[in-house]
Amino acid sequence: MPRATPCLLGGAALGLVLTAVLTGCSTTPGGGGGTTPGYAAYPRLTPACARVTPTGKPPAVTVAQLNRIVAGLDLPLWQAGDIGASARLPDDRIVWVFGDTVRGDGITPRIVANSMLVTSGLCTSQVEAAGQGPVIPDRADGVVHWPMSVVSVSRPEDDVLVVVSARIRRGTAGGLDFTYLGSSASLFDVAPGGAPTLREQLDITPDSTAADQVNWGSAMTVRGGWLYVYGTRLPSKDSFGRALYAARAPIGDARDRATWQFWDGTAWVGEPSRAAVVLPARGGVSQTLSVDVLDGRYVIVSKRDGDLGNTVYAWTSDSPVGPWTARRGTRADFQDPSGQLQYAPLAHPGITLADGKLLISISRNTTDFSRLLTDPSLGRPVFAELDRP
Repeated sequence: MPRATPCLLGGAALGLVLTAVLTGCSTTPGGGGGTTPGYAAYPRLTPACARVTPTGKPPAVTVAQLNRIVAGLDLPLWQAGDIGASARLPDDRIVWVFGDTVRGDGITPRIVANSMLVTSGLCTSQVEAAGQGPVIPDRADGVVHWPMSVVSVSRPEDDVLVVVSARIRRGTAGGLDFTYLGSSASLFDVAPGGAPTLREQLDITPDSTAADQVNWGSAMTVRGGWLYVYGTRLPSKDSFGRALYAARAPIGDARDRATWQFWDGTAWVGEPSRAAVVLPARGGVSQTLSVDVLDGRYVIVSKRDGDLGNTVYAWTSDSPVGPWTARRGTRADFQDPSGQLQYAPLAHPGITLADGKLLISISRNTTDFSRLLTDPSLGRPVFAELDRP
């Protein structure tokens, strides 16, 4: 008897509510940019999930429920992945973007630098690229793209998904041996019910090996016709926290770098070299963080004292550039004795928690690569919560 493909991760149409189900997903590929189901067009969604129309307020869930669902996830093209930034599309589906991703046995390549899931109702689709490679292709010289942030932008002429990624040159000494070269923006077209289709890619900054460069795109948010792009910078090798910088561009013309403005401490200016710190490195943020607008206020979620810090904080402000008020949240130890890593907390305010708190995800990994391949669950994000700012 035919068996439906399990859908173990799903999101309610008005949020990111995750629900374990065993039926309701088609096993027929399709939906790639509006293509006819059954044709091997790329990119495509597998399984092809029906579009869901929002019908009301999403149900409240608990962190424990979400973590049980993620622990049982079994998708061929996504066994583990870090970051997991998310955005809601105009048709109310949810897109998740991940960095280094482990896939199932028999999938080639077993590891890709990035991946994408699309959630619709109780069903989750994997975005499958040609050749089963990453959704943002590696550069010809081997440089890869690690997504840092994602937003859905609605413009009069079209709707696009913007993913900002770090361009990374891998080293030879293991997973923590890599060089950040710069930031790129990938623009995806997303037809209703279709797979995100890469339209074009733009370099935000040129290649550089300078350790103190600003990592633009570490977070993004949209408000009042502006796309706000945040960057982080490590002032010196002795620094732990990273300083935060802010830029903005009109959402209707953000492709034109001439429209970009940078906060210089007093006003928005056109010269990136004049960008000033909006949150200092001392007690500062991680390389990748989240910035959202909640109840009219800007909310940063990150580890305090950078990637090696042990505590997640929330910073709030009435302005996109501060001043910021810090509030201590939960602990997230960087490394335990077994070699498990926890990093890059990100907020997901679209998910309604039963206790009214703010849901966050924390990326996990292990220093033992062979162990990760044997047990990919070690590299799956874990959910936690903060008092809502």
